[in-house]
Amino acid sequence: MKSWDFCRSVTSVQILVALGLEYGASLSALLRDTGLDRASIDNPETVVEASSEMAVVRNLLAELPSVAGLGLLAGARYHLSAYGIWGFALASSPTTRKAMELSQNYQELTFVFSGFTVKEEGEHASLMFDSSDVPRDITLFSIEREIHAAMIIMREIGGPKLGSEWVRFQHARPPHAELYETFFGGRVDFSAPRNELIFPRTLLDEPRVVGNNATASLLDKQCSELVAKRMARQGVSGKVRDILLRQRPMSMDMELVAESLCMTSRTLRRKLAAESTSFRQLVDEIRMTLAEEMLTGTRLSVEQIAERLCYADASSFSQAFKRMSGQTPGVLRKQGRRV
Repeated sequence: MKSWDFCRSVTSVQILVALGLEYGASLSALLRDTGLDRASIDNPETVVEASSEMAVVRNLLAELPSVAGLGLLAGARYHLSAYGIWGFALASSPTTRKAMELSQNYQELTFVFSGFTVKEEGEHASLMFDSSDVPRDITLFSIEREIHAAMIIMREIGGPKLGSEWVRFQHARPPHAELYETFFGGRVDFSAPRNELIFPRTLLDEPRVVGNNATASLLDKQCSELVAKRMARQGVSGKVRDILLRQRPMSMDMELVAESLCMTSRTLRRKLAAESTSFRQLVDEIRMTLAEEMLTGTRLSVEQIAERLCYADASSFSQAFKRMSGQTPGVLRKQGRRV
């Protein structure tokens, strides 16, 4: 059984909550049993576990049983701009093939529950989604959302060269099948052997006018770093990371964190050293992760970001960011806007 305790951006939860509110569900009902509240989902710094997002999905389905095709309706809202650095990396890719490679390599930065792979066969290529590990009660929502979101992204990457859509679903033709015809302009198959989005193979290697190989390579590196930082740590370091992420504003006080763990700061320092890390390293990693997400995924000013990350001022934040990433906050933000 797959574990759903890995972390992801709060953006997907924001999208799901907005959808639910639009159709009349209450915020309290949508956030029931998630550990989230209005302040946390409004905060771009928030990182949530996939299990919490699943709880939002379940609440959405429970509160809106009469709304057909909620997964399809949700999928329509997942544009490249919702994915932060991952989305910018795909948008800057020189070819669709490069974008597909990046999308597979960094699936941890997406909002999918179903893993996906790219397959090439004959004149066609396809994105295949494996939903076998997804809990049965949300499988339909998940696969509807993910294939529709993939179609949105492919349209943004491939443009008119994508041609007519061809999608296949393993589930039987549902009562709301007309929504599939509305959202997917081409062929839709049900009771198929696989869940997949099929497109012309030639599209993979056609140069993209808006692609930039240098920018794509840089963002590829940043995606890799972000995945590494998001990987759930084990042991004491994982608990410290959770405490730091929950605190608003984020505490730099090791004594307070140690007290929360019912130990002295000396003991905490020793236990972290045994896990090949330190309190300062954890703080720096979290600050960088949040800084990159806020710079690429929000319109907060550098001054506002510095304040939220507990730097003395914007200058101190910029110096620290350049020391840890090799570039200034302004350079990263400009790169994101170009793509």
